[in-house]
This record gives sequence, C-alpha cells and structure tokens, in this order.
Amino acid sequence: MAAPRASWDHAYEKGLVDIMLDHNNPIYRGQNGWTAEGWTRITNTLNQKFPLAHFTKQQIQEKDKDLKGNYKVVRDSRKQSGTGWDDTLCIIIAEPIIWDKLIKDNLRVKKFRSKPFMLFKSLATLHEGVIASGDLNFVSIPQVDLTSDAISPMDSSTNGLNHISSTNVDDGMSSSDLQRQGASRTDEPEATTSTNSEQKGALPVKKRKQSQIAVVLEDYMDFRKKQYAKLVDELKESKQDDIFSIGNCVAALEPMEDLSVAEKAKALRLFKCPMNREIFINPKDSNLRLYWLKEEISEM
Repeated sequence: MAAPRASWDHAYEKGLVDIMLDHNNPIYRGQNGWTAEGWTRITNTLNQKFPLAHFTKQQIQEKDKDLKGNYKVVRDSRKQSGTGWDDTLCIIIAEPIIWDKLIKDNLRVKKFRSKPFMLFKSLATLHEGVIASGDLNFVSIPQVDLTSDAISPMDSSTNGLNHISSTNVDDGMSSSDLQRQGASRTDEPEATTSTNSEQKGALPVKKRKQSQIAVVLEDYMDFRKKQYAKLVDELKESKQDDIFSIGNCVAALEPMEDLSVAEKAKALRLFKCPMNREIFINPKDSNLRLYWLKEEISEM
C-alpha cells in the first residue's frame, strides 16, 4: 500500500534541502546516491526540525526526486537561447514566444513562468557542487564583429612583448634596457594602428555598432521591467493564500477555551492539510468552527 502524499510547503522544502546540504559528505552520500544511514539521518533530523510534520522516509525520497526534477528543468531552460535569469527573484526571463517553446519542450517548466524557484541555488550546490549564477546566461545579444583595425592597447602590448621575447637578449642587458626596448617596440604598432583607423574610418563603424548594442540592451531592460511588474501583481494576488497559513490557524486555535490542551494538540495535526486550514478559517460563526473541529478530532 502506497504511503499517503505528504503536505509540503516552502518551509518544509527549504528545511529538507538545508539538511541534505549539511549531510552531503561521503559518510551519508555515495556515488549512487544517499546511503541507507543517510536517509535515516535526514528523515530524523527533518522531523526534529518540524515535529508536527511526521514525514516518512519514502515521502522525503519522493520530495527529493520532485525537487531534483524541478531543478533540472529550470537549469536546462536557462541554457536555451533567448532566456535570461533574474538572480534576485529567481525567475526565468523570456518573451512569450520563447516561453511557448520551453513549455512545448517540457511541460513541467510551465509552473515557473510566473512562480519563482527560490531553492535553485541551494539545489545547484547540492547536485552540481557549484553555486549557480545568472551571469552565465543573462541575455542573448548579437555579437559585435569589430574590424581588425580596432586593436586594443592590450593586444599592442602583447605584440610588443612577443617581439621582445623573439629577440636575442644580451645577458648583460639591465631591466631598464629591456623596458626601453619594449617601449620602442610598442610605440610602432600603436602609431600604425592609429593611422590606419583614421584612413579607413573604423571609428565611426565602432560607434555605430556600440549604439546597436545600446538599443538591444534598452529593449531588454524594458522587457525585464514588464516581467517584474507582472510578477509583483501575481504575488499580490497570491497573498490571499496567506490567510489560511498554519500561523493564522494556530492563532485562532489557541484562544478557544472549550478545547483541552490535548485536543488542541490533535487539532494542530489537521492544519497540515491546506483544505482543513481553509475550512477552519472561513466560518465566521465561532460555534460552527468549534463543532467542526471537535468532529474532526473525534475521528482521529
């Protein structure tokens, strides 16, 4: 008989990932995954952290598999061309046409279109051994093909040093002699480069392409602002769910004088279920709420 599905929230998920990171060593995790002792320690530690949860090892293993799947789909989506990543909000940034393609490739990513994945960095550390950063795949920008005339000072210096290294150096030369020789060598290509650039008009080309980059970045920033505003609106709408949080249920339960301490302790177990929390909070009649609660406790 399969174990009943556990009621997970973000606090439980974060607690599980933090505990796994604490136990991520060869004693509890081998090449093929977590050891039996590792799963036992993780299960016991999580239940000590959340005494009302009563998670089983199987439930924790299923949640670990689920989180790993979410991490992989977000990681792979970030690698797709045209996608960006907001490292603060932990959300994928992409235009609607790109989102349609991502969802078509993997339906699982759909829930992260407007939902942040706050555990991404921790899961990257757990499964990849690195801390993920949005710098790796920020935004796709057309590559600028600068002309060969636009040689940077670094390139010129390097050419000069290479020229010096290929020259036979007398053992008696001092360091100041070498510096003077390097300076004279470096001045030559810089002067030539400056003359060629003025003749061929490379500078206007470079400015024109820089302005193209500025336009692309400006368009992207406008798009990012719109995405951020949309996310804020959706998060405001989701605040309605906070009314039925465990904290609000406990705050409503504690003043109920018609329940004993033992009955209140049993009632706390009911609040693991989101549906029970809604039923408990919604009634405006306190007597109706009390009657429902006693009925549920009697069936436990």
